[in-house]
Amino acid sequence: MRGYDRKQVDEYVIRVNRVLAELQITAAPEPAIRHALEQVSEETRELLQSAHEAAEAITRRSRAQADDRVQQATQEVQELHDHSEQEAREAKEAAQREANEIREAAEAHVRDLEADAEAILEKRTSLIGELRELLQHLDRFLDSAEARYTTSSAEPQSKEGEPS
Repeated sequence: MRGYDRKQVDEYVIRVNRVLAELQITAAPEPAIRHALEQVSEETRELLQSAHEAAEAITRRSRAQADDRVQQATQEVQELHDHSEQEAREAKEAAQREANEIREAAEAHVRDLEADAEAILEKRTSLIGELRELLQHLDRFLDSAEARYTTSSAEPQSKEGEPS
């Protein structure tokens, strides 16, 4: 039990009971009984006052400890919150860096593909030009061959068609 010494209270109660018993046995006069009751009342008041003060002290200590624990818990919550925010911020930054790297790699790949497409178009244009030149050469060759064939075919026919 907090607030008073149980042994002292038990001893006091025993002492008071003895005093009361002695008073009853001796049939003390009324003023003596009043005096004894006043003493017992005063001692009881003092004990109750001590118990009340001890209870208040215990309550104050308990409240102070509770306040300390609440403050410590609040601080721990704030630290956890700050730590979580920091981790979230770092994760977001890492994701942004990764996204930027992926975007840059994709853009570089697109540039490479565009360069390849441009090279293919240039090669195609070049090949088409070469084919046109080849066709022109073939046309000229055919024209030349046709002209030679026609000229050489026409000469023997006229000799054949001539009277001999």
